[in-house]
Amino acid sequence: MTTLKALASRSTLIAAWLLLPGTALHAQPDNAAAYALANQVADELEIVRERMGRPYDDSSRLPVSAVSELELYFQTQSLLRKANQLAQELAGAAPRSPGPVPSGEVDAQDVYALLEDALGQIRVAAEAIGITERATFEQRVATIAPTGVFLVVIDVNRQLNLMLRVPISDAEVFDEISSAITYAAALLATYPGATTVPEAPPFDGYKRPADVYLRLSECMDVVMRVAPKVGVEVLGLSARRNVPEDTSPGHAYDIARFLVADLAAIAGARNVPNTRVSMPAPKHVFSTEVYAHAGILLRQLEELERRL
Repeated sequence: MTTLKALASRSTLIAAWLLLPGTALHAQPDNAAAYALANQVADELEIVRERMGRPYDDSSRLPVSAVSELELYFQTQSLLRKANQLAQELAGAAPRSPGPVPSGEVDAQDVYALLEDALGQIRVAAEAIGITERATFEQRVATIAPTGVFLVVIDVNRQLNLMLRVPISDAEVFDEISSAITYAAALLATYPGATTVPEAPPFDGYKRPADVYLRLSECMDVVMRVAPKVGVEVLGLSARRNVPEDTSPGHAYDIARFLVADLAAIAGARNVPNTRVSMPAPKHVFSTEVYAHAGILLRQLEELERRL
């Protein structure tokens, strides 16, 4: 006969088991959970957008496939950076730091943590302008690839571009390209006789953000050919690219972040030591200067492709 004491003891053991890491109550967030949270971020941002009277971003979706967890992480870092800025502009809130890229393999839990912070900052901004409404988005899928989460994150990023009082600037795109150039220089430094940082291509006219976007897309094309040679998986970017005339620096910034993420992964796969590259920014940075800077990166990547 089972006594009450035995039942209580068994219940205690079951409760303790449920609290162990890896059990249902403490399951680590996966991409399906990150997808649900990213949609909640998008829904709550939409409430803020309507209150602010900002335009809705209806730009064409980025034609990507096979996005890696690292690429997703970098884009989610960008989302948190913009959510921080929105909260600062509307509420004077302190930023929530995304921190450095985790050492080792990046997973869905890392992305989920960034999304939680981004949602918190969007709620701070919402409350500052009188919004108390909360959106809910139930987890509707059991599994989903990082690409599915990424498409929601990139949509939120683009919407945020239209809501910031101080939008992403040419100078910020320039800085991201500098980071990519630094990784490419470190990779080229492993080859005797290679020019690690070539000269920029000759001036061929003043440029606009759409030109920068296309030049960075050319860089991505080379990265997509280089990465498999060193066993690194990177996203696929379709050749079918609709680049409208009103493309903003914020769109180019997103592509630059891909390049930084992918070159960081390639450098890591090759165990390349860090390299310091001195690249002072021009006094005035406009699309023309960013385009020339991207030309340096393109030359580096083409040289790396020849050497691999």
